Amino acid sequence: MLTPYRVLDLTDEKGQPAAKILADLGADVIKVEPPDGDPSRRIGPFVDDDPDPEKSLRWFAHNANKRGVTIDLESADGRTQFEELAASADVVMESFTPGHMEALGLRYERLAEINPGLVLVSISPFGQTGPYKHYKGPDIVTWAMGGFMSVAGEPDRPPAHVSDNAQSSMNAAGEAAIGALLALEQRRQSGRGQHVDVSIQEAVLRTAMGVAASWDMWGTNMPRDFRPVASKLPWYWRCRDGHVVWITPIGPGASRRNGSFVQWLRDTEAAPELLAYDWDDHDPLTMTPDEWETLRRPQGEHFAKFSRRELYEAANRHGFGLFPSSTASDLVADPQLEARGFWQELEHPELNRSIRYPGPFAKASRTPPTLRHRAPLIGEHNAEILNGAARVPLSPGDGATKPAPGPTSKPLADLKVADFSWLMIGPMTVKPLADYGAQVIHVESSVRVDNQRTAPPHKDGILDPECAGDYSQVRTGNRSITLDIASPEGLRVAKRIIAWADIVFDNFAVGTMQRLGLGYDDIRAINPEAIVLSCNGQGPGGPHSASKGGGGHYAALAGLNELTGWPAGEPGYLIAYSDFIAPRFNVPLLLAALDYRRRSGVGQTFDTSQFETSVLWLPTVQLDYAVNGRVAERLGNRQPEAAPHGAYRCAGDRWCAIAVTNEAEWGAFKAAIGSPEWTADERFATLRVRKQHEDDLDALVERWTLERSAEDVMHTLQAAGVPAGAVQRGQEVLNEDPQLAHRGFWQELEHPALGSYRAPQHAFRLPDAPCELKRSRLTGEDTDYVLREMLEMSDDEVAELALAGVLQ
Repeated sequence: MLTPYRVLDLTDEKGQPAAKILADLGADVIKVEPPDGDPSRRIGPFVDDDPDPEKSLRWFAHNANKRGVTIDLESADGRTQFEELAASADVVMESFTPGHMEALGLRYERLAEINPGLVLVSISPFGQTGPYKHYKGPDIVTWAMGGFMSVAGEPDRPPAHVSDNAQSSMNAAGEAAIGALLALEQRRQSGRGQHVDVSIQEAVLRTAMGVAASWDMWGTNMPRDFRPVASKLPWYWRCRDGHVVWITPIGPGASRRNGSFVQWLRDTEAAPELLAYDWDDHDPLTMTPDEWETLRRPQGEHFAKFSRRELYEAANRHGFGLFPSSTASDLVADPQLEARGFWQELEHPELNRSIRYPGPFAKASRTPPTLRHRAPLIGEHNAEILNGAARVPLSPGDGATKPAPGPTSKPLADLKVADFSWLMIGPMTVKPLADYGAQVIHVESSVRVDNQRTAPPHKDGILDPECAGDYSQVRTGNRSITLDIASPEGLRVAKRIIAWADIVFDNFAVGTMQRLGLGYDDIRAINPEAIVLSCNGQGPGGPHSASKGGGGHYAALAGLNELTGWPAGEPGYLIAYSDFIAPRFNVPLLLAALDYRRRSGVGQTFDTSQFETSVLWLPTVQLDYAVNGRVAERLGNRQPEAAPHGAYRCAGDRWCAIAVTNEAEWGAFKAAIGSPEWTADERFATLRVRKQHEDDLDALVERWTLERSAEDVMHTLQAAGVPAGAVQRGQEVLNEDPQLAHRGFWQELEHPALGSYRAPQHAFRLPDAPCELKRSRLTGEDTDYVLREMLEMSDDEVAELALAGVLQ
């Protein structure tokens, strides 16, 4: 879909996943490296554990589908060479420290002189402006500063991050790709590019939505290991070979909502206490600890009889929501991934072997994302790119009939979206479209309320669906219509909305839209040019397509939870993490499809899987298993090539993340803390020996941090050039972070039910299209407006629908 576009990738490991999304969508992405290769090539793991820069599996994972050239940007000749290449490009992505491009003489204004249509995307830990713009931000620091670390891990241990050490940049990848594609769309209208500014901290914070909403709605910081019913419900249950995630059925009709769970208990000869229990009337909210223990003990003993795979297959047969906490080896054998052809082999001729990779992130009827070729060798394409014929970039003014963007212009002002989604994947996919101008009709029901409206936190603890904090933060900019689409009259209205729309999106269970008479063939008959996206749990086809799960379940199934927390404990629980992963692929997919349709006039249908996109968030882990047979394990907060590296307790029961990643930083760390006697101990002289004595080292570091506030630790170390970041909770990210305040990340909105509340903007900034949020809507608030003004129905038509009872 993006074949006409050329992208120059100057990024390190923080930005390479972003450029890869564009490469997977067809763009010609050229990785520009120094003559001796990009430093990220020296990050492991490596093929056969050989630390060769041509064998880095992290490099393979994030640079497949790209071509590569070497240019010395530190030299005048190299900069001239890069400027010649930039003249042929549509997008440049970089992740240097803010100000470095300017120091090279390659600031945006200079690049725009060379190529007025060029889009520059800058990815940095905290953004290009603000008091923290020069702060160092490796993964653990931005994970901490972005709020997610405060709720991850066991309550009696330090807060935890994900051991693959790349989740912050993965979250920023989708944000950067969205920003780039929005800027290209605005370029089409105006004829000029712009400088897109991406903050990794803000990308993480947009994933940790409940952290901020809990403080905004309740004035309470969400605790670690957050559970829906105090701490009585386990997320994890131990079985013969590991752990499974299963949340006990709650409330009236629980047995029905959880399939034939009780029948499975009978079939497997569960304990009498379980068989005699009235699951339909089960309510942990009212149970005493003793009552709960009488149920939890036999349930745990019963699960312990089975393997993870046996329990998972039983859950799929009987329709209840239980999922394994998977490892890399489990995923290779997963029958659903196999049935959908997820794994793909890529040839590596230089290694005389092929390697199994996670596949593309979507399936499509016409132009799917593809995995075409391995990552480039150092300078592999110098001759064909640097010495080849000059490329003429896609005309930035092609089709430009509108005036140049003004201060409030919206690049998607002409886009129309029919949104049949719910829960979190839905609004997170549609929000960027609505916030940048699209007209969105959100079809919902006052009878079967969107689950996101019922999920905590609610303003002042009042369980009113109009007062849901997360919902209000992410459902900005759409119009809400209540409609019973299962009725004949409601279906006719739904088809009218589809005929009006450019994009039709749903995230219902597999097959739901088809059963309603709104499958792709039905939609195509109504609107042949429609772009249709369905994002389901595991996607259509395969033995597990009907599995009943949510964001926390699929994070466990994809292996993310297994890599969070402490080696001797349970896997960590990342709440609804996977709900925020799929949208980072969905939105670039839709924007690319719109660009393709504008050129071709062709609509199509797409299928993304919450499970598969989550597996793609750990590509290095999968390649390490495919090549080296190594199953990654959770490491707490430690990393093989860093020490000290962790979250350290500070004064006031707060924490600060510290990451010393090289010997220069170790020297700076010692000086910053006053060079106490212990820092000269031979046990800590080199990284190798520090790793051997890491328990002692951590205890001594924490002795220093305990005497200081988390912010004091952060500022002291960052001033010395040592990466550090306070583990921020809702209180801090909303009220006390000067970087977020400087960048205007939170926008205050007025809501008729909530009153004043704060909603996040996006992790990217478009200077020609500042993000201006509109509040979330009450259920069905715009029904009359949508019917009369947007769908142009007559008074008689609206009255007939009301009398038929379908507007609910």
